[in-house]
Order: sequence, then structure tokens, then C-alpha cells
Amino acid sequence: MKKIHLILLTAVLCCPAAYAGNNDTPWYLGIVGGGVDAGAGVTDNAINGGLDVGYKFTQYLSTELQLTTTLIDGETQGGVDWDVDTLSLFAALRSDTKVMFKGKVGISSIDTGSADDTELSIGIGVGFWALGGLTEIEYTVLSDDLDLEFLSFGVKFFF
Repeated sequence: MKKIHLILLTAVLCCPAAYAGNNDTPWYLGIVGGGVDAGAGVTDNAINGGLDVGYKFTQYLSTELQLTTTLIDGETQGGVDWDVDTLSLFAALRSDTKVMFKGKVGISSIDTGSADDTELSIGIGVGFWALGGLTEIEYTVLSDDLDLEFLSFGVKFFF
């Protein structure tokens, strides 16, 4: 399953930037990557990558479906590798300014291999037009129970 995720991520990275300039369309596809922190029992964070699919209802409101998988395992204090896969659905609000501020709330299905959980997730971010699309830096609390936080960098391409 991880090979499929990596193939999809590579395909999106190779998309031509010519399709990225049209932000008048409601649909977008993005790539995202960053570190997942699992709290106090972890010495090394996992590095996750994934895809975003979104639909912009208005200039302020959109929905986003995000799938991430671990590209580089993290490590616990006991020396055990750990990874996490997430599937999240968010409602996102963005400001309509040159530098866009973002807030999002949603639900995430989380699989750490040893535990599965479905939780309310919240996040904040900042975005701007660069790299051929909407570039965003986000901080998302995925789960309070599993103590998961995702600091990510991504680019969304409108089509």
C-alpha cells in the first residue's frame, strides 16, 4: 500500500505547472509533507507525505480530503520504529488576502500499526501564491488521544 502512495505522490510532483495558475476553478489537488510528532515517548519524529484533494465553495470556504503515509519511520525512546497513516476530511476557512490565513476543523482516521483511532482534528496555517500554486505551511493536531501533531508544507494546484 505504501508503494501506491509513493507512486501517487511522485505523479503529483511531476505535474506540469501550467495547470497550477488557474485558481478560478473550484477543484484542487495538492502534495503535502512534513514531520509527525507523537509526543513524549518518541525520540525521532516520522516524516509523512501525501495528497490533498479539495473543493472551493467560496473564496473563503473549502473542503479538503487529505491522505498521508509515513515516508521515513520515527523512533521511540525504546528504539522501536513507528509510523502513521492518516485519512482526514476537513472544512477549511481562508482569508482573502495576499498572505492567506487558514483555519481548519475535521475528522481524522489514524492508523499507527499498534493503534487505530478516529478523532476530531484542528489546524491553522498560512499560505501564499508560489511554486506554481497555493503554497501553505500548516500545524495540525491530529489526535489528542495518540498525541499526534503534523507540521506540514504543501502546494495546491487548481484545475
